[in-house]
Amino acid sequence: MSFTRGALVEPLAVVLHAISLCNGALAIGRPALICGAGPIGLIALAVAKASGAWPLVITDVDSGRLEFAKAFVQGVSTFQIDPTASSSQVADAIRHTFGQEEETAPSIVLECTGVESSIITGVRCCRRSGTVMVIGVGLETMNNLPFMHISLAEINLRFTNRYTRVDWVAGINALANNNVLNLDKLVTHTFPLEQALEAMQTCTDRSSKSIKVQIVDDTVIEL
Repeated sequence: MSFTRGALVEPLAVVLHAISLCNGALAIGRPALICGAGPIGLIALAVAKASGAWPLVITDVDSGRLEFAKAFVQGVSTFQIDPTASSSQVADAIRHTFGQEEETAPSIVLECTGVESSIITGVRCCRRSGTVMVIGVGLETMNNLPFMHISLAEINLRFTNRYTRVDWVAGINALANNNVLNLDKLVTHTFPLEQALEAMQTCTDRSSKSIKVQIVDDTVIEL
């Protein structure tokens, strides 16, 4: 396995572990919503596509990342979040992209931002008895979750903590076979070890349009 793919095993394991806790909610032919088009969200999108879930919608505030998502996973629908709109307004608009009926709403929401407003939006998008899996890391305390909506709609609000050895093995197996999953395009920038500082700056520079930045030591050591 290449260094590129090897470095993608860890974030893939995060996603695979989260999905393993969803009790089969991510399934062939079932609608899925992914909140956040960063590296974790894009990996979640790719895994959802590989699972056969459909239709797929991914959200973000950044139009550039949504354009990347459309090129990365063919056929996905995108929705740009308006940060000035309320979570309810955003959720209503996202639900409209899936259809008008309750049965067409996403049965699983993979929340990959950890932002409170995005979690609330995901909860309001989810169909009755569906699952919202919060993968993103957010604030220690959140006070505005719509508890009664979650309760009355019988939504399964789930959380995840990293991964297990089983998830690593599954990730390695998936990335070792292009026919299962190919995440190579997520690595948008590569730097040699000597330019590590520039690599870090690229990560935080929105104008760079980076998704995944890798630092590579090209030195070959023969044992």
